[in-house]
Amino acid sequence: MAGGERALVDRPRQALSAGGPVPGAPRAHRVRARIEAAYEDPERQVFLPTLNLSESGVFLQTAETPAVGCRAQVVLELPGHEAFLRLRGTVTRVQSGPIAGFAVHFDAGHEDAEALEAVREFVRREGRPE
Repeated sequence: MAGGERALVDRPRQALSAGGPVPGAPRAHRVRARIEAAYEDPERQVFLPTLNLSESGVFLQTAETPAVGCRAQVVLELPGHEAFLRLRGTVTRVQSGPIAGFAVHFDAGHEDAEALEAVREFVRREGRPE
């Protein structure tokens, strides 16, 4: 766009996102992954099993869920990867019922780039969509 022109945004709520997935955007490819993960937020550190994993986040199973919007860290030990992966993110969804838990959307910052690449490789390698 030339000299001060502005792009027209037809759906402003979808154009702006607070670190989570954009509403209406395609869902990231997920794989079923039963991995023990360490979940850390300002109030606690707990070890929880994962239900699924994607390039953009993880779903952790627990009846005691943090609040949506809570900043968090997740530490994963992926099968076939020699080091623990520490990923920062935001709790974006809480679910109750028979499969209770919450989703953490990973930050896409350069600090986490190496860990995110390892997650991408794991998801591609596992390749069993959920």
